[in-house]
Amino acid sequence: MPHHLISSAGSDRATAYEMSNKIVRADGRLYLGWLEAARQPGEPTRAMLGVWNLAAAKLAHTMVLGEGSDNHCGPALAMDGGGRLHALVGAHHGPFLYRYSDRPGDPASWSAPEPLGPKDTYPSLVIDASGTLHLAHREQAERWQLWYRRKRLGRPWEPPVSLAISPTPGYNHYMQALALGPTGTLHLVFQFHYAESGRAIDCEGRAIVHLCSPDGGDTWWNEGMRCDALPITIETMRPICHHAAGGVRLGNLVVDAQDRPWLFASVPGHPSGALWRREEGGWDALDLAEPLGGLNAVGGRSSSLSCDAAGHLHLALAADPNRRETRWFDPSHEIHRVVLNAKGELVSHAQVTDTNPASARWLPALEAWDWNRRNVCCADGPWLMYTDGLNAGGIGGNNANTVQTGVYLLKA
Repeated sequence: MPHHLISSAGSDRATAYEMSNKIVRADGRLYLGWLEAARQPGEPTRAMLGVWNLAAAKLAHTMVLGEGSDNHCGPALAMDGGGRLHALVGAHHGPFLYRYSDRPGDPASWSAPEPLGPKDTYPSLVIDASGTLHLAHREQAERWQLWYRRKRLGRPWEPPVSLAISPTPGYNHYMQALALGPTGTLHLVFQFHYAESGRAIDCEGRAIVHLCSPDGGDTWWNEGMRCDALPITIETMRPICHHAAGGVRLGNLVVDAQDRPWLFASVPGHPSGALWRREEGGWDALDLAEPLGGLNAVGGRSSSLSCDAAGHLHLALAADPNRRETRWFDPSHEIHRVVLNAKGELVSHAQVTDTNPASARWLPALEAWDWNRRNVCCADGPWLMYTDGLNAGGIGGNNANTVQTGVYLLKA
């Protein structure tokens, strides 16, 4: 299984975050998005686009899509049915930059950056069959919010809608992720992650919530009830799970052929994490201790969830191969891949990176499944990108660091 070096100048979070798709397949190419480190202290990070030639198995060229303030500013990619590639260059409490191209391999073909704003972070972007762009992201305010935005084909971005609001002033990390089902239903999952103090270092993940919209974002529903009063709060939510003392960490989601959303999360009582699946009677949690061979995911791990044309679920997870409980960015982490069938039964489990306890192989980013491009994306299984290096930023750290890492691509 060859691991292709895409860049040796990656940010310490080059392939974070799992709500932002970073791999799009089209016309014999992979379009790859990642974040490169600032060259010097005080300089910006760079959101990159690479063009990978599938037949030649090599990187054709790279280009800079935009710049960011720190290691939170990687791009989110999505392609519409006409072959136009759309990108949102992430910000960290600043305006996202929206760009698109009908010939994404040509740097001159990209539109001028359009700022959104005002204080955006963590873009999750999908495109429906009509060409409408759907975006969910965190917005900084006195009480931090989860915003939804929409851009219909040929029209400007619509004003944002606040879907959720933090119960306290200060930090909240929603880990929000969007996905479209085969019927066109829009699915959104998020967590409430907060503290009474409002300080990021004190925050705990408390609850996971699922919303869906059967009409392209016009109305939203939470566990069978229409959300007539938005934004949702910790008091009004109907959660998938709720642990008031904390310990919740949410990953992204996929939607299967039966229009059932699946998501990965680490929650109390499931030390290896769990896959949650929506059934007619409610949410079922599939404990992953056996499929993952006892790997430890307590407190959350970087992860990525996708599926393929055969209906198999693919989960990539960064964890210590020795099954120790660690911090989410620990240098011991290696990438593990689990494949399950549509019933949640184990197909395969493998560690896909060689063990090196001095350098984390983490922040897995699987090629996202797209029901509107099902004959192209993930046809023979999703591709995978990851970061090889050490984390320097984070709570109490320097997010604007100049640490460089390796960015790798492999066939998952």
